[in-house]
Amino acid sequence: MRAARRRQALDALAFEQDREAMLVEQLEDVLAEIEGARLDADLFAQMSLDEAQLVRTALGEDIDAGMEQEAEREADGFEFSIDLDADDAGTGEDAEDAEAEVEAEVVRLQAELERSRCAQAALERYLELVSQQPAQQPAQQPVREAGPR
Repeated sequence: MRAARRRQALDALAFEQDREAMLVEQLEDVLAEIEGARLDADLFAQMSLDEAQLVRTALGEDIDAGMEQEAEREADGFEFSIDLDADDAGTGEDAEDAEAEVEAEVVRLQAELERSRCAQAALERYLELVSQQPAQQPAQQPVREAGPR
């Protein structure tokens, strides 16, 4: 019985450890999204156009639009763009909504990580206890029925 419960607890612990690793990776990805564009712009400014294009391709980014704009800027000496998407025109509420969604996702992932780590700690404690030899139980004395005295 103890061996089966120990095996089940080990399986649950391995699942939680894998889950934690996945959540950490997701959190890193979300945080990279937040800072990624700014970081990329800073780093690409220090690289040649060809190097930047190779990196963008390797990272799976849409390079055609970005490279065309970059080439036009170099040829003209100035940048001009018009946003024809009517949904994005206006107050910038879409950007604020997107930022709020990202922040909510970060909070959600952090809470999931905390739950996973608590579950792991509880499972480790359980494993510690189930792995110990059971204490010798005193022999149970027969129960007497209450009767007339």
